[in-house]
Amino acid sequence: MRAERLFAAVDIGTVKVCALAAEMTEKGPRVLASAIVPSRGIKKGAVVSRDEAAASVQSAVREIQNASGRKIPKAVVGISGQHVSGISGTGVIGIRGREITLDDRMRAVDSAKAVYMPLDREVLHVIPSGFVLDGEQGITDPVGMSGVRLESRVYIITAQAQAVQDLEQSCRTAGLEVLAMVFGPAATALATLTRDEIMRGAVLIDIGGGTTDIAVFRNGALVHAAVVGIGGLHLTNDLAVCLNVDVADAERLKITAGAACREAGHGSMHAGSSLPTDAARAISKSHLVSVIQPRCEELFELVRQELRQAFPQGPHPRSAVLTGGTAYLDNMSGLAASILGMPARLGMPQGKFGIQGSLRNPACAAAIGLLAYAVEHGMLDRMTGALPGSTIGNMKKRVTDLTGYKDFLEMLQKKKKGVSYV
Repeated sequence: MRAERLFAAVDIGTVKVCALAAEMTEKGPRVLASAIVPSRGIKKGAVVSRDEAAASVQSAVREIQNASGRKIPKAVVGISGQHVSGISGTGVIGIRGREITLDDRMRAVDSAKAVYMPLDREVLHVIPSGFVLDGEQGITDPVGMSGVRLESRVYIITAQAQAVQDLEQSCRTAGLEVLAMVFGPAATALATLTRDEIMRGAVLIDIGGGTTDIAVFRNGALVHAAVVGIGGLHLTNDLAVCLNVDVADAERLKITAGAACREAGHGSMHAGSSLPTDAARAISKSHLVSVIQPRCEELFELVRQELRQAFPQGPHPRSAVLTGGTAYLDNMSGLAASILGMPARLGMPQGKFGIQGSLRNPACAAAIGLLAYAVEHGMLDRMTGALPGSTIGNMKKRVTDLTGYKDFLEMLQKKKKGVSYV
């Protein structure tokens, strides 16, 4: 096994660090080992202690290296949090009536990057969402068509520059070279959304520990992203305060007996065994739900408000997909569907790259999505040096230019038919 083909997918959150060790093969990534460890030094997606954050990443990396028996030198790293935001952009180039080439398509997208960007912001991705050729809208790929004026519509995702630098430095301290810093929901979508959802319109709701990421997809592209300042830890803290128990007991109760709304937790059944802090106490599920439900309702109300503000004239997403560990709560999808007014489902990672067993759960979706991102962006070429003219500048350019989720789904379709996509 050649060392340059080895890399890690690392999802760093407020509560946990999920890391996967993988080998990039001609057929795609092959998972060698996985690890989930508690996260320290991260709050709402931002590093608040570099030493603690680096120690958390190093702990996860050490586990996957020991399990795989290999040294993992590089990583694709997920980033999210309230410091991440997105803006729409437009670019225009002249074609002079000839046939449009792939280079023209890239130039049109590049021209959309010429927008003012504050010095404290860093561009993570520039995602093409569509093209307009001589006034004709709704074009997803203009290559091969002829025209005079090509306009590109893009969505630019940016992050606070200091937050990006802190996360990269934490990874370097842990012994990892960062191949790419990827917006978490952009990766998670590749692992959980279907082709129909990405094309027809869906909102991905990734419920993390400190925040909830929202990403809207339509016509094969990410068209809107936002972050809500409520996550699974808020539910845990509510239980700790209302039940007068410590946070560890509250977390255990939430996981073992919690539910998002009353329909999933009625009656006088008790929530497992007595609490260690008070052996005489027993708490009914209905009491747990009475504490959890208001916070879940608040979360989905904020998501609904965000969607209304982002798309005041429509069209609105047709469905919602919930992921993240808190999405596992009983009837969470049902409550989301009721408040958002659209079908909602649990976003389990799809069976890509031979993922099986405990990894097929919403808590690992972002890390698995990072593997999918590595496929889409030719990480094998960059790791083996096969990319012509590969320089740091070229690598940075490829990292920041997402080609759209429709292209990735088409790659997977070709893979199923026996066509190599690397």
